[in-house]
Amino acid sequence: MLGKQQLVEALKQVRENTEKRRFTQSVDVEIRLRGIDATKQDTSFADVYVLPKGLGNKRRSVCIIADGASLPKARESGADRVLTRVELEALSGDKKSIKKLARNFDFFVADAALMANVGRIMGQVLGPRNKIPVPFPSSAEPKPIVERLRNSVRVRLKGQPVIRCMVGSEDMEAESVADNISGLLEFIAQKVKGGASSIDSLVLKFTMGKPVRVRAK
Repeated sequence: MLGKQQLVEALKQVRENTEKRRFTQSVDVEIRLRGIDATKQDTSFADVYVLPKGLGNKRRSVCIIADGASLPKARESGADRVLTRVELEALSGDKKSIKKLARNFDFFVADAALMANVGRIMGQVLGPRNKIPVPFPSSAEPKPIVERLRNSVRVRLKGQPVIRCMVGSEDMEAESVADNISGLLEFIAQKVKGGASSIDSLVLKFTMGKPVRVRAK
């Protein structure tokens, strides 16, 4: 497994090799695996990982679907958009608007009582994008779920032995991003056959920067 200091040094090199832009760039990682046949169904996976130090300026957008008793709590959850049952039903058959929603939001959360409606109306669009909502009981507070998803990334292994995802933003300290990468590597090691020994190398870069490769020792 790669050590934290090794990652910190690589991240500093990434920053030095990247021209300053007028926007906050994301820190992206490409994790290359060895000895993994990612074409097999029992090897591939898609999951969500909560980055321990968050995403800085690149926190994810969340849409929450709620009604009745859960609606006031949804509006206080900090979600980027609240979709009511009436608004949800109005989307029935409007695939263009549903696709727009799927593009605009990284994660969806829904009152468990509405999950069947969501599946019927939005399932064909959200399913293939791995954006089926995270359900919450009407009696529960959705705010912790929203906050967790804001700092989460999708981790997917399929087809090729490579995993790509965001691990932070350039406004974060290198040490914090390194902690995110270390946690992500441990998470992946638990998911793949061979564990940590299956991690061959990483490629780190800012959105518009030059890549820096780091090999596992």
